[in-house]
Amino acid sequence: MGMKDKVTSKLLQATSDKTELNKKMLTWNKSFVEVNKTLGGNVQKNKKNK
Repeated sequence: MGMKDKVTSKLLQATSDKTELNKKMLTWNKSFVEVNKTLGGNVQKNKKNK
C-alpha cells in the first residue's frame, strides 16, 4: 500500500461519522489520483505487470 493509500484510508477512518469531511476526503482522493496520473502513475502499473 502506497503512502497516498495509507493517508487516504486513515483520513477516511477518522472522518467516517462526519459526512461533510467524508465528502472532502473523497474530493482529496480524486485529487491524489489526478496528481498520480500527472506525475507518471503509469510507471506503477508497468511495475506490477512485470
